[in-house]
Amino acid sequence: MPPDELFTREEVLGGLPAKRAATLLFLIESRTAHLSDQSRRALEFYLTEAAAQERDLAFLEAFTLGREPPLRPTVQDLERYAPRWAPLVPKNPGVQAAVAHLLGRKYTFTYRAVPGIRAALGLDDDAVRSAYQRQYREPLETLYASRPTLSDHLRWVWAAVAGWSDFLPVFWVVFVLTVALPLPTAILALPIALAHVGPMSGILFVVVIGLFNVLTMACMAEACARSGAIRYGRAFWGRLVSDFLGGTGSSVLSIALGIRNFLALVSSSFGMAITMMAFTHVPAEVWIAFLFVIELYLLSRKTLKLTITAMVLLAATNIVLLLPIALLGFGHAQLENLLSGRIPFLGGEPFNPQIFRLVFGVILSLYFGHAYVVHCAKIVLRRDPSARALIRGSIAGTACIIFLLALWVLAIGGAIAPEVLANESGTALTPLAQRLGPTTRVLGSLLIVFFLGMSCIRTANILFNLVHERLPSRLRFKVMLLRRRGSLVLCHRGTPRGSPCLGLTYLGLTDGHPQFRLDVQWNGNIQRMELVVPDQWDADALFEQLPELRSRQINVRLETLEATPDGVRLCISTSMRLIYEGEWDASGLDLAEAIVLPDPMRQLVTWLMRREHATLAELAECTGQDHDTTRAMLTTLVRQGFVQVTDTDGGARYRIRLGLRHRRQLSQEIWHALDVRVEGRANPSGLSPAKAALVSRDWLGQMLLGDRGRFLLSLSPVISALLLAEWLLLTGTGSFAWLFSFSGLITCTVISGIIPVLLLISSRQKAELVPAVVYRFLGHPMILAAIYVFFLGILFLHGLVIWQHPLERASAVSIGLLVVGVTIVMFRRGAFAQRAVIELRKDQHKGDQGVFAITVGGRPTPVDVRLGYSGGEERHQAASGPVQMISALRYASFQLSKTSARELKVWVHSITSEGSSEALPAVAEVHCGDQTRRFDLNLSGGQVLLPLTGEACWIRITLPEPYAA
Repeated sequence: MPPDELFTREEVLGGLPAKRAATLLFLIESRTAHLSDQSRRALEFYLTEAAAQERDLAFLEAFTLGREPPLRPTVQDLERYAPRWAPLVPKNPGVQAAVAHLLGRKYTFTYRAVPGIRAALGLDDDAVRSAYQRQYREPLETLYASRPTLSDHLRWVWAAVAGWSDFLPVFWVVFVLTVALPLPTAILALPIALAHVGPMSGILFVVVIGLFNVLTMACMAEACARSGAIRYGRAFWGRLVSDFLGGTGSSVLSIALGIRNFLALVSSSFGMAITMMAFTHVPAEVWIAFLFVIELYLLSRKTLKLTITAMVLLAATNIVLLLPIALLGFGHAQLENLLSGRIPFLGGEPFNPQIFRLVFGVILSLYFGHAYVVHCAKIVLRRDPSARALIRGSIAGTACIIFLLALWVLAIGGAIAPEVLANESGTALTPLAQRLGPTTRVLGSLLIVFFLGMSCIRTANILFNLVHERLPSRLRFKVMLLRRRGSLVLCHRGTPRGSPCLGLTYLGLTDGHPQFRLDVQWNGNIQRMELVVPDQWDADALFEQLPELRSRQINVRLETLEATPDGVRLCISTSMRLIYEGEWDASGLDLAEAIVLPDPMRQLVTWLMRREHATLAELAECTGQDHDTTRAMLTTLVRQGFVQVTDTDGGARYRIRLGLRHRRQLSQEIWHALDVRVEGRANPSGLSPAKAALVSRDWLGQMLLGDRGRFLLSLSPVISALLLAEWLLLTGTGSFAWLFSFSGLITCTVISGIIPVLLLISSRQKAELVPAVVYRFLGHPMILAAIYVFFLGILFLHGLVIWQHPLERASAVSIGLLVVGVTIVMFRRGAFAQRAVIELRKDQHKGDQGVFAITVGGRPTPVDVRLGYSGGEERHQAASGPVQMISALRYASFQLSKTSARELKVWVHSITSEGSSEALPAVAEVHCGDQTRRFDLNLSGGQVLLPLTGEACWIRITLPEPYAA
């Protein structure tokens, strides 16, 4: 067989290349699906970190068990990510032709639509064309469709639109997202809120509050740029606040976001119902019921994917509808309306705080771009690590919003008399349509549907997911663990400091039973043990050896489904957070990997696949190589997991390591039904009172925390919000502008004003990264104090002077006192204390190179560094430096002198080709004074955070021998 041919003609006719091509296509589709899902996650506003981890597990389960991925890729996805899966394709015309044939049978595409796929598979090469003609007796051109159908053409157009953020300059990406995503529904209440002060004075308030929000947007952008969890990880806003401000700040943010979204759903539903009633004469209560049916349907089907791309297009649609309405308003503007307004102390006007009742709250609701800066950062920081585009783009986008708001105030305030606006309980579109005629009614109806309708659906999704994420749940997950090639890590949700983490690694068979290594880490202690699991294992057995963990609520149950010396298939049931660390290959000998081996190894593997086993001499004769060269190739293949060594009476023999054959599995519904029947037969009716109570409690828990119970509990805030909107309509006590004013004052002062300031202060003391662009003046104590006092003063001004209703006053004063109290608590708990960060990072884009970096108090700080390699030791006195061969690194030690830092973070990780962070297997030893603590970083996501007492510390990071080799 020629060295460049993988298959003989007999194998081709026998169907072997089709099987191998199918395996390769499965890998290509799995990688594409995962890449596509990761890209969509960064663009899904309502996705939470816990939901993202669950989706990772779903992809892992499907991949390791050889199933279709949860997200089925389209040909558009395959084309978009072709450069990322191209390395999987061998330079072998027969294989390339076979994969192309399978693609053509599964997908429809034209020649011009798939340049990336053509390049990855080499479909324009003469050799591939000839192989395709030889194997399938038809020219390769039959692979392509002559012309796309209308539906295919629309899919390609949408794919091009969805990938806009990959091609637009990063500054404009941030600018577009900052303008489009926070476009607030409160804009329809703004002219009503400013009716008493007048359009000209109202613009002044919009600009002043807007300038303060420009500063807080810059604070938020810099805090994101300093966070490694945002730049490299998959963290969201809650994780950012938790890292810098601790659990107290994270709790305050969660409560504020929950209240804001609840009130936003109430106000949007109320505004849509009352405005559409004016336009269509259909009762407002019917519109509320209609909204509930739509939201219930979408939430139950889980079909709505609110990606940022879709939200940008909706925002563009809303702007397109807003601008003609504004132009129509300018056409009917009157000078007396523009110059109206009762400003205290001007023209003898007395001070009347009631004219400001709606002003500040509604304007604060208009500036909510801070929630979207995190998503912008996740998209652009990998393309622009300096953070220049993130900071400047967010500032420019907020300035553009100020301009749009001022334009809207002039247009609507000039067209409608202030007394008409002041008496409106719905949106400003109702009196505007009465003033301007049917054209405005049509445009306004479309705007209400797209603007307020989508706002209701979006906030309902966010509320649903906020509750759903916090409900206790029990995960049932199936996975394949290869021997010493992957680990399962289980930690408590939220990973509070000192909470135990478990790591499970498969070691092989012992007396026919699977054997595991169990690593347990808590409070700087590491306990390693081995256990044999014939059928199942429960964490209760762990408490016999480690009784101090009995009170830590460790809840894990393992069930062995199938085991071989090379791998084990497990079913894990747990309420803890589950993460898989290691390789995703669980297919045994991966045929696609085999065909991308170097030619001599590929020829050896191909020859060995036809035989049960072979000796070294037989393999050397096959390859035409000497014994030493053949032994070296076999050693490499054994280490990579392609070949196994078996000992026989005649000496060592080699055979292919085949993957586990997965048995057919019944659906979860069938197993659930069987479980119910078995339980019913196993439990007699005559139970003791104690057992009967236990059975009742378990039944109640299953009812409340099962799929149906979790859905109903998650739906409860959505139902409550719509019922409140219905009650406001029936009693006639509601007002669209007042709802936004109340929501903006008690939530946006915290979310958009206080938290960004506190984040900037903390991030400049605790940051892992130092962006290239930093506005030093922004961190000046006088600037930060002025912003903090401004937003805090608005709360107390309304609670003590402007608002008159007791409930309103109590709410404003309580939130103000809460802000002060929480700030004091965070200060005492060290949220603003300095943190020392030691980072050891490998970047897969740079091959075997790595880097170390040390920051103290958010600034690069040189320390004594020792890097131990197999050939010797290097010493550095630097804040950062390269690690030339991280695969040969045995240890890295860092000597920290006495410092004012009160926290130490050790972070050892690898940056994948997708730009995300993965933990490197390493053990960190921290010696401070007389205390020594050890941490298995593989059990804590590659990082650990611990307190410092100001003493000199010595940190040693040891990389295990398997990794270093």
